[in-house]
Amino acid sequence: MKQIIHYSLLLVVMSLALSSCVKDDTDMADIIASYQVEPANIELDFSALTEAPDQPVTDENDSAYNDYVENSPWNKVINIDFDGNNATVTGRVAGVTIQTSGAHVTVINMSGPVKFIVSGHTTDGSLKFYGDKRFQILLNGAEITNPKGAAINNQGSKSLYVVLADGTTNRLQDGSTYTDVDEEDQKAALFSEGQIIFSGKGHLATIAVGRGGIRSDDYIRIRPGVSIYVNSTALDGLRANDGIILDGGVINVETSGLGAKGVRSGGVMTVNGGRLIAVNNGNTREDTSDEGLADTTACAALYCDSLLVVTGGTLKLKATGDGGKGINGKHDAVINGGSTTVVATGTRKVKKPKGVKLDRNFSITGGYFYTYSRRSDPLDVAGNTDIATGYKTCDFGPKAIIIAY
Repeated sequence: MKQIIHYSLLLVVMSLALSSCVKDDTDMADIIASYQVEPANIELDFSALTEAPDQPVTDENDSAYNDYVENSPWNKVINIDFDGNNATVTGRVAGVTIQTSGAHVTVINMSGPVKFIVSGHTTDGSLKFYGDKRFQILLNGAEITNPKGAAINNQGSKSLYVVLADGTTNRLQDGSTYTDVDEEDQKAALFSEGQIIFSGKGHLATIAVGRGGIRSDDYIRIRPGVSIYVNSTALDGLRANDGIILDGGVINVETSGLGAKGVRSGGVMTVNGGRLIAVNNGNTREDTSDEGLADTTACAALYCDSLLVVTGGTLKLKATGDGGKGINGKHDAVINGGSTTVVATGTRKVKKPKGVKLDRNFSITGGYFYTYSRRSDPLDVAGNTDIATGYKTCDFGPKAIIIAY
């Protein structure tokens, strides 16, 4: 069945009720109160998360086998230590060439799996990788700021394993302007042409002031134990062209750029565990096409070009700017478990802010689902909305919807 809460229609109903009150027993306080619902509170949360042990896939025939850093040999090790305006490289591996210019390090990796242990601090440095071999970056207390581009830039198409050394704090930041290289991408402070797989029990803060925070032109997988914070004042916070797999971890994303997305998945996004909180404070971006036509792009805490599937974990998504959506999906959203909380509190000057907006279908069979919109639809589904039986709560209010199993 199709369930769409039409905000404008409800306003008409309320106006009629207010203007045609002829009975003394009409409780107008209850009617007005229904339109003054306060949203669920969503704030960033860096507290530790108790998670089940992370079990690597050991079956070589499993499609996820190569996503586990434990399944590759790492006997080839190179250390890169940043110290201000310089970088020191120790360790030699046949087939690996490294060039340094101050604290800017370029690696050409033609060898098998190589582990690069990265540490130290620089405010004018970077790491760039070339080669068609998978490799590991072990961030061991590294702070890298590149004022002219990406802090880490992988130009290879194979897996990049980003391992956060246990107990360490690491920081990456891009520059407000990028020095571009012909036929090369560097779309974020941490960018990879290939997939990025995060693991380890350290912390990574990624600050983006020029472009995006973390981006892969392939897919991103985040494993349990990881702690990631992304703050982007420019483009998207966390983005992957071919999909995002959240198996665990604590992820906090803040974005404020015009038209930016907190988290954007071009392929299927699967949430199996962990806690992801995305707060988007950006407003609608207004452009003019070459033909002189107005073109507007709204922000979203979570934007999915493909299927969204939630089987576990916690999703908390909030959009506060003009026209901002909590979830903006171009495909189906399927909630089978976990806890999903979505809030939209922005104005509707250019675009309509909505809790959840889907171009296709919505279905829920388990877990907890909450969506709220202050000035428009809490749930706007262009296709069908299917709610499995067995729920404990199914409350469709004028501003908030709660479904709980």
